[in-house]
Order: sequence, then C-alpha cells, then structure tokens
Amino acid sequence: MKRGALALGVGLLMLGLAPASALAINPTSNLDQSSPTGGVSSGGSLMAQTFTAGRGGLLTSVDLSLAINGSTLVAVSLQNVHNVAGQMVPDGIVRASGSGTVTGVSSSSPIWAHFSFTSEPTVVAGTMYAIVYDPGTAAVLGGADVYAGGAAWANPGSGWIGFVSLFDFGFRTYVDNVGTQVHWDKTQIVGGASTALTLTATMTYANGVEPIHYGAFLGLIPTWFTPTGLTCLDTASKIVPADCTLVNFGNGFVNLIPSSATGDIMTFTVTGTAAPALAAIGTSGLAGANACIDYSDELTFCGDGTATVDVVAAAATPAPTVAATPGPTSAATPGPTSAATPAPTGSATPPPTSTGIGSSSDESGGSIWLLPIGMIALFAGLLALVMRRRRLIS
Repeated sequence: MKRGALALGVGLLMLGLAPASALAINPTSNLDQSSPTGGVSSGGSLMAQTFTAGRGGLLTSVDLSLAINGSTLVAVSLQNVHNVAGQMVPDGIVRASGSGTVTGVSSSSPIWAHFSFTSEPTVVAGTMYAIVYDPGTAAVLGGADVYAGGAAWANPGSGWIGFVSLFDFGFRTYVDNVGTQVHWDKTQIVGGASTALTLTATMTYANGVEPIHYGAFLGLIPTWFTPTGLTCLDTASKIVPADCTLVNFGNGFVNLIPSSATGDIMTFTVTGTAAPALAAIGTSGLAGANACIDYSDELTFCGDGTATVDVVAAAATPAPTVAATPGPTSAATPGPTSAATPAPTGSATPPPTSTGIGSSSDESGGSIWLLPIGMIALFAGLLALVMRRRRLIS
C-alpha cells in the first residue's frame, strides 16, 4: 500500500514535468529518433550527435553505429545544447551518462551498440539535445544529411566543429513513457437509485529492456460506487490470472507485473453498482487510474488518467391522462309514420303554340294561362251586376 501511494504521488509529480503527449496512448515501441548507418570514418576524438526529441518521457538508452575489430570501452552522455556562433552544439553539462564495451569483428562492418543511462533523464518533445560519446578505438559510421533534427559534431580539443565527412552519425534514441485512459460506460446516473456501472482503465507502457516492473493502480473511486468484479487483459501476457483481484488493483500491481522489453498494453474492467444519495445530485463521480514503470535504480515514471460521471435527478413522471368515459347513448324512439296522401294528378292543359316564347317548366306555363280565364270571369260578373242594377232602377 505504501508503494502504491508513493507511485501515485510520483506520477502526479511527473505529470507536472512531462508534456501532454507523454500521457497519451502510444504504440508500445519506445524508439523515438533515428538516423541510418552509412560510411565509415575514423574516431579519435570526442563525437556528438544532436537530435530533437519527438516525444516526452524518460530517455533510457541510445544506439550508436560503430565498427571495430576487437573490443573497446565507449562512454556516452546526454547533454543540453547552446548556441555558439549560430550553431547548436553540446553545452558540456552532463545530464545522464552510461558506458559499455563494444566488440566487433571488422573495423569496416557496422554494428549497433546499445548504451543504457544509469539514471534516466526526462526529455521534452520538440527540444534539442546532444548525445556525446568517446568511441575509443572504434570507428564511427554515418551518412548523408538525412536527419533534419540535428547534426554530427567533433571536438578535437578546441571546440565543436561540424564533422567533415559525415553529416549525421548513425544513432537511435529510446524514450520510455506510459499513458492511461479511463472511462465510465455511462455519462449520467440517477441520484437516489442503484445503477449498474462499469469503469475501464487502459494503460500503455512504451519501454525497452531497462524497466523491471509495471505498476497499475486504481487511484480513486466515488464512495457511492461498489466494485464487484474485475477482469484483466494485457498484450504481453505478464499478468498472472490469480493476481487479477480487486484488492491487488486497489493497492497496485507493483512487483506483480514484470516488464516486457517490447512494452505492454493492459486493460482493466471494473464492474460494480452505483448508488449515490439524493444529496449527490448535481455532483460528478471522479475515478482515477495510475500506470507506472519501475526501474532498478528506484526511479518510477507514471502517467495518470481520470473520468467523471454526472449524478442527475430522475426525470419527472408525467401525470397519467384519464380518458373521459362516454355515457350510454339512447336511441331516439321513432314516432308513428303516416303515409303521405298523394295529391290528385290532373291532366296538364297543353299550352297554345306560340313562336319565340318558351316556358322553363310545365308548372309555370299552366299558371300563365289561368290569368286570362280569371279576367274573363271577372268581367262577366261585373256585367251581370250592372244589368241587375238597371232592372232594379227601371
């Protein structure tokens, strides 16, 4: 538990030093910068190759292209650079050092010699540094100006000068880093209710042969989340299934996961139940995981990741809408139906034939011809009345 807490603290410290790119999920290869080998040139003086770091992390080792028939001791250091008459050359301040015996069978056949640093220095992406080395009796190899991030230099004792026959030495740099990604399977959960919730932590370790163990920690979880299960997967098959327990993950898998020279990608899936109280509504549940690389010199390099899930109120349930119940429909009682007595149908009197006048219907034509008949009857009545009065007068 002490080691887990220490590693988490170191991880937070290294987060302040390392750039964001060091915390992203990267391929497990830790090879960063390189220039190919090529022609042979004699050594005999202090050499340097400047380079620009492509990513941040720990510069754990370098490869140099050398040739020798026999063996020689080669000392290597990492230095910063400074500007001298417009040239970026080593500043003479050793940030890290290492050495190794180089053995070969030919002074003209290149070999890649690997050198680890005794303490791994931190490098920053986009910053230029210098690999400074004394090749001893070995010849150095390099080629044309194919590496844009730096150049080959030699120091015969009077200062750094451009290397005449080679633009760049053959070299490789290796930067270890580790990234952590954490996420919940839900973005929101309801306060005052129990919800199944899953937390996934993915940790990528990019390193070479220098580390000895990996660390994996569940840094923090909300108090209302109860873990109930854990599954562990890793591409290098370094996790022993019997060690995949919530207790180990909570305390950290320190010394339980051996490092792999080719790096590793680990995925931890924690299942459980979320039961936040109503008072937690409006807050977020924070989870954090921490991945570390441990080295034999007790140096630990870590990267953290976090994830949040929001606690929200339950959605309001709308009041049910009651459909109105229709009353019984009473059928209207039909009254007695009396058969209509048809009016007697009289024979239509055919109208006189006239030219240029027509009727719109037989009914209207009959009404027009009744008018003169009535007038004749009226005149006849008046005439009879007049004759009767004359008789009375006479």
